[in-house]
Amino acid sequence: RIMEDPSVEVPAKMEATKQESEEEEVDAQAAAPAPPAYAEPEESDDSLGKSDLKKSKHVELPDFTFPMREVVIDMPFGKVIRFNPVASGFAILCLWGLAIWCMTDPEGARDTLVSSRTRIAELFTWFYIGTNPFFMFFMIWLAYRYGNIRLGPRDSEPEFSDVTYFAMLFSAGIGVGLFFYGVSEPLWHQSSHWFAEAGYRSQDEIDMFALNLTVFHWGITGWSQYLVVAVCAGLASFRFKLPMTLRSCFYPVLGEHTWGWIGDIIDGFTVVTTVAGVCTSLGLGCFQIAAGLQRVGAIDSDLDEDQTRTVHVITIWVITLMATTSVVSGLSVGIKMLSELGFSLGMLLLFLVFVLDKTNYLLNLIVQEVGYYFQWSIFLLNFHTDAFGQLQPGEGRAVDDGAAATWWMDAWTIFYIGWWVAWGAFVGLFIARVSYGRTIRSVIMYSYICPLVYTIVWFGVFGGVGLRQARQAEELKALGDTYFESSEHFLADESTYCYDVPQEDLYNGTDLIFTNTLIGVTPVCTFNSAEADNAWFNVLWSFSYPNDIESGFGPFLTWLSLFAVGIYFVTSSDSGSLIVDNLASNGNEDTHTLQRIFWAFTEGSVATALLVSGGDQALRALQAASILSGLPFTLLLCVMCMSITQMCARAELNDADDKETSLQDDYHSRRIFSMPIFGGILDIMEYAFSCGKSHEERSKTSPCPTGSHFVDFFVASLFPCVPLYKIYGFLNPKDSDKRYNVMMTVFYGYTFYLWIALFASLSVTSGIRAFGWSALVTNGCVMCTVRSGVRAKFGIQGNLIADFSYGTLMWPQVLCQMVREIDEHGPSKDEIDA
Repeated sequence: RIMEDPSVEVPAKMEATKQESEEEEVDAQAAAPAPPAYAEPEESDDSLGKSDLKKSKHVELPDFTFPMREVVIDMPFGKVIRFNPVASGFAILCLWGLAIWCMTDPEGARDTLVSSRTRIAELFTWFYIGTNPFFMFFMIWLAYRYGNIRLGPRDSEPEFSDVTYFAMLFSAGIGVGLFFYGVSEPLWHQSSHWFAEAGYRSQDEIDMFALNLTVFHWGITGWSQYLVVAVCAGLASFRFKLPMTLRSCFYPVLGEHTWGWIGDIIDGFTVVTTVAGVCTSLGLGCFQIAAGLQRVGAIDSDLDEDQTRTVHVITIWVITLMATTSVVSGLSVGIKMLSELGFSLGMLLLFLVFVLDKTNYLLNLIVQEVGYYFQWSIFLLNFHTDAFGQLQPGEGRAVDDGAAATWWMDAWTIFYIGWWVAWGAFVGLFIARVSYGRTIRSVIMYSYICPLVYTIVWFGVFGGVGLRQARQAEELKALGDTYFESSEHFLADESTYCYDVPQEDLYNGTDLIFTNTLIGVTPVCTFNSAEADNAWFNVLWSFSYPNDIESGFGPFLTWLSLFAVGIYFVTSSDSGSLIVDNLASNGNEDTHTLQRIFWAFTEGSVATALLVSGGDQALRALQAASILSGLPFTLLLCVMCMSITQMCARAELNDADDKETSLQDDYHSRRIFSMPIFGGILDIMEYAFSCGKSHEERSKTSPCPTGSHFVDFFVASLFPCVPLYKIYGFLNPKDSDKRYNVMMTVFYGYTFYLWIALFASLSVTSGIRAFGWSALVTNGCVMCTVRSGVRAKFGIQGNLIADFSYGTLMWPQVLCQMVREIDEHGPSKDEIDA
């Protein structure tokens, strides 16, 4: 049965007009309808998902339900399955469509995914890189400007102590990626990037910069995206009592359309993005586990490509089944304990490696990295797009062989930003949930300091050991070449890149040529990019003392890390299915177990499909999923920044006036266009998604479009000069302005048909495209000027960025919007004549 808010009766109708005492003001400034009077639910509603948090007198559940689409299916034993059909359907269509495509046409899917990833990196590096520091500096400004505002009522108190909160943020920042890249990424960065390829850097400089690049990728800039979601969702839910789901973040911008089809698409797309990010992590985890099992001899180390892929797929499904079991059993306490155990094992492993290797060197490196991070990573790397390094041969590429590899930005920085964005909803909503009662300044500072400190220590230890051992291996190669006539003199048995470290001093005659201060640390390995999965275990296996145990500590440390990775693997899959299920169910966490099982299997299926289609480029296919989904989600993050600013301004006014004006009241008190940009003909989507039976409350803000809406949209789409001339006539009503109005209308029409003709040309070249883009941007500038003029006439709030964006990409809606505003609230013909 399809229902709309089954727990409540639909509240009374919205007010159509203001009181008679306000009519003069209405005539002067067309006041918008009052916000809907949402009803209080008859039964307790856990749409915020607070049931997972420790019960506290400070936690206040939302007082209202909201007119969102919902399907409720009765199940045995009084249970029900409830979900948003549009959000769920959109996500299922995208995710299972991708999975089926990858499985039925693996080569085509692989080529498309990898080429699309490369194309996005080529065209949108500036966007990914530019928004990343914007989010970071926006958060810093927010902590300064609105830092005292709480994510909750003014008198709310933090739900968790500072120590517990700090630990929870640590747990949120931990993942299988730290194990996969802990050793290998700094070794990767010894070559290929612009700093290493310059040709005049010393090895010490290159290695230090390699470590700093790694910390940059995992540091505070990666957490800025999480904070945008966390602060926005926390304000919307805890301060203004909206549902704990991503669509709520857009209420200050979309108003009541938040609960309609646009909000459904936002939540559905967020599900797709989250699954893409989780699948990338699942893929990295299965690579790491398979490599570790091969190292300890649990599986054959001599596997071909197909056999290796089979091991990866089996690993994913074993973990998926384990995560599903935890869901079915409902052992939420057990999962919490597993998370804490995994974190503790990671810390134990970190401490053991820190003590087993050259500790004073690692301490020096960690302190040195702090300085490098603040010198290089806050500004230079944050804005570095490697513009010259991405030039292809024949485009002006450097001829001194000192440029970075053209693929470097795509493979590293762009991938990381896309990955962080894909995890934005997952981690952001988690941070929001545990931040109830905290000030914005507290949330931002803890979220920045916590991951940065942990990242510097983690990569300082594991990356530092990997770099030191790689340098020692190169030293042994040079020693063998110089004194033993072979660079492979110290090469370990059955290895092509690992070297046995002599456990006693070596002499050439009476001259000391080698001394070892780290007895028992052997073999040491250079980096083999073809076996990057093994870099982590090469370090662990090098701790071969005590001497009376042939294999040393390597097996113990390897099994310890495999256990920790497996725990994070399980909890990531389980938590990912939880967040996805919440988003697909309008933020309700009290959902049926079958729903969580379905999403857990969906994650496993998509990860499997990407691995199968990727073939020898499986990692690139997994990374492509994050990059492709992260690009549009970055646009949503930009809009969230605007929502955060508006919510903070309203919260500050509430604190100053000692009252609680809701976001609904605040939104409807503004002077806005009578036809929203997503209204008019687009309201047909609301009725299509509701099978012709829209919710009564949504039908008031999204009425079914009439025939005039379709006619106006058709005319504005193909003959925009007709409504544009009418608008110019409103803006410039004097007879002396008619010539200007005609001239601007004709100019717009000329550029409008010009860009269509140029882009439709069969012989489109870069030059023709340049003129086409110029004409399109010119159209956008004209429309921006006109729309801002109409807004100024009616006192409508807005900004030039929105005017330009809408005017360029949605000109039919913009024209219809302005014409209807003039018809409904503009002067009559008699008034104009007078």
